[in-house]
Amino acid sequence: MIAKAVRKDLAKVTRLITHALDLPPGHERDVALHEARKKAKRTRYAAEAAVPALGAPAGSLAKSMKSLTSLLGDHQDSVMARHALREFAAVAHAAGESTFTYGLLYGREERRAAAAEAELPGLWAKIKSGASV
Repeated sequence: MIAKAVRKDLAKVTRLITHALDLPPGHERDVALHEARKKAKRTRYAAEAAVPALGAPAGSLAKSMKSLTSLLGDHQDSVMARHALREFAAVAHAAGESTFTYGLLYGREERRAAAAEAELPGLWAKIKSGASV
């Protein structure tokens, strides 16, 4: 019964990641990746709780979900940082201040998100190839 619940969680993560990877970069993809992160986190906790009953496969899945949530967390941090930077730049612009530095920081965050998105397909392929409970 516990294995079935963990497999169901993993199947939902699989659907969410597949959907997110099919979207073009942008707001919709950012939201989809965040939803996948939240489900992967729940799957990790379920797998950790299942280790006493299911052993090493559950432990391996928990470790994989931890890697996934870490990468997706970096992506989400970038999304939130870019949102804040846009707001700060708007306030600075309205006050007649230079917004150049905000633009530079925004660009760095865009590259950070792009790097996480570029790493995701490889990490996901590795997780899928080893995921079993």
